[in-house]
Formats: sequence, C-alpha cells, structure tokens
Amino acid sequence: MKSYKYIIIGGGTTAGYAAKAFVEQNIKKGELFIISAESELPMNRPPFSKEYLRDKDQDDEILINKKDFYAQNGIEVMLDTAADKLKCGLKQIVLSNGEILEYEKLLIATGSKLKMLDIEGSCLRNILYLKDQKQSDTIRENASKAEHVVVIGGGYIGTETAAVLNQSGLKVTMIVPEDKILARFATADIADFFQNEFSKKGVKIVLNESVKAFHGKDKVEEVELTTGEKLKTDMVVAGIGVEPNVDIFEGTPLYSIEGIAVNEYCEANIKDVYAAGDVVEFPDLIFDKRKVVEHWEHAFEQGKHAAKVMTGNREPYVFLPFFFSDVFDYSYEYFGDNENANDVRYRGNLKSGDFSTWWLNNNRLVAAFVMSTRPEEEGKLAREWISNKTEIDKKKIQDENVSMKDLVLNT
Repeated sequence: MKSYKYIIIGGGTTAGYAAKAFVEQNIKKGELFIISAESELPMNRPPFSKEYLRDKDQDDEILINKKDFYAQNGIEVMLDTAADKLKCGLKQIVLSNGEILEYEKLLIATGSKLKMLDIEGSCLRNILYLKDQKQSDTIRENASKAEHVVVIGGGYIGTETAAVLNQSGLKVTMIVPEDKILARFATADIADFFQNEFSKKGVKIVLNESVKAFHGKDKVEEVELTTGEKLKTDMVVAGIGVEPNVDIFEGTPLYSIEGIAVNEYCEANIKDVYAAGDVVEFPDLIFDKRKVVEHWEHAFEQGKHAAKVMTGNREPYVFLPFFFSDVFDYSYEYFGDNENANDVRYRGNLKSGDFSTWWLNNNRLVAAFVMSTRPEEEGKLAREWISNKTEIDKKKIQDENVSMKDLVLNT
C-alpha cells in the first residue's frame, strides 16, 4: 500500500491551484498525490464557454500548471481514475482500479457535477452540456454543421454560450424558465439591457418557459415547450446548473448539507480531512452565513487556501463572492451578495451599457455589478467596500460629479 503525506481527490480547478500552493509552501517531492477522474491535467474552465468555444486555438491559459510542473515538483497525478470509497478511520482511499492509498492529510476537491435533463427524449444525440474541454469541443464541432440551436438556461453559462454560437453564425433561441436572464443576481434593468442586446443580434429569448420534451428519430430535431409550441433545432445546449459532487462520500461520517460542510479553515468534521471549491458549504465571514459558491475564483482561491492551512498556515478563509462574464462586446464583474439588499442604485448610462449597479442594505454596500467600460476604481472600491462592510452615501452614488471616494460615510 502506498502512503502519501497529502492526497487530493479531484483534478479540476481547485486541485490545480492547490497543487501550485503546496509547491509554494515547499513540500517535499513525493509528498503529494492527485487522484483525478479527468483525462487531462487540471484546467481553468471559464474559457470553455467563451473564447475557447469560439476558437479551439485560444487555449493558452487553459492548463493551470504546465504539463511538466507535476513531474518537476515530484507530484504524482493519476488521471482517468476515480476514488470509489473513503475509509476515514483508516485514512485510506479505495480507487476505481482497486488500489488502496493511505494519507496523512486529505483534500477533497471533487467539484460539482452537471444537472441533467430527465424528460422525454433527453437521451437523443445532439443534446449537449458544457462543463469541460471535451464538451466544449463537441459543441463547437456540432455547431459547425448546424443552423439552429436551442440554449436552455439564462444564467451566465447560458448567456455566454448563446452569444458565442450566435457569433458563429447560428440561429439561436434561448429558453429561460425565469422572467429574465441572469435572474440569480440581475435587476430588471440589467436584464433588460442584455436582453435588448441579444435581440439586436438576432437571438430569440423565450422567458417564463420550460422544455417538456425533445423529439427526433436518432438525434434531436425538435424541442417541445410546456405551452405546446415546438421549435425546430439541430442541437441543444443545456445550461441548467450544477450541484456538489458528493456521491462517493455517502455512508461516510463526513457531514454534508448542501455540500461537504467545512469551517473557516476548510476543515471537515473529520480530523485531517479538508475540502475546498464547488463541493463545499463554507462559512462566508463577510456576510455571516453559510453558502455554496460555484464560481471559478472561489474554486481556485479556496484550493490555494486549503493547501496553506494543511501545511501549517492556519488562517481563516475570507472570500468575497465574485464572478466575471463576457457577452458579445461586453464584459462585466459581479461582487458580493445582494440577497438581503433593500436598495439598489445605478451610476452611469444604462442605455449605452456604460454603467455600474450598487446594492445596499440600508447604507452598507453588499453587492456591485460593474461593466468593463467603467473606471477601474469602481471595481477596486467595490471589492474593498463590500469586504470591509463600508457604509456609503447612496443618495449621491448616481451623481458622477461626486467622486467615488467621497461617497464613504464618516463613522
């Protein structure tokens, strides 16, 4: 039986950045082993619905670490291999190939898994999902032979994919179950702006609607909505969300709520077991609540942080929720959590797309949406103010004659 000081289960973003952090913490060669069900080394996933989906050659930043990084630093990586069972009491992992490994400290970084459609016809060919490189390649290949595509879902994956496929020359219809796109965070004004941009590009958006069934002989040829309307299509891309990948931990003493529960040090409820990334439910120390975050920045930041804690730097994980997106010629960033906001204000010009949005709970800034056209200081101050629970003068934020720094209220 082989033994390692550190083992990571998972081969995605969290594992890749954790490995990088382990090396920065000067672990010895041969101390770290990575078990990955993936066929490729750890990758950054955001390009798969953006530039990589548009152009396969745009893959310079996909690999988190260069291919020779692992060998050079004495890190063993076993690809195409899943962890079948975790024996916490023995500190052992049973692999899908029957091999058993022993660890001193374990990092669970199994990430998330796609939610799949389970309706009539959902097993037809050309009904596709997007999470990894292979799926992005498959969508691009099918798109090259298609004329019509239906994109299911109006979140950031759905909007990014729909925009890229439209730019590739396809006739795109989006089916959105909510009353607006980007419903998880967007105000009606933000959603209206982007919906208008999609319409200008020729993308049809169907709101408040779901798919009842798919029809076709061998591959999908028609999408039937709950209203009975039928849309002809050559392919479907479903972006209906993900959920923590915790299946292999069922039956273990690991405490799981929405994901594997950890404390502010990424520690699970079992000694020497840590978890990070999409798979965890963790305490948000800025907003004083527990949450699951399924975005790239959290995945890599918490992976790095867990590695530092595991090697002796025991500091709490403080993370400001953040994600970014690119749609057509627009890029934006979203910071914070607007769930408990009771006021929202805008700065700039909503009609032209040169605007930012600011959510407040009374005077405390809790979230911000910043278009890339805005001054750089807006994104910088948004991070700072939300993290520091800063109170600002919301009455003046819409007045661009008032400088950003003058918005802070004296306490």
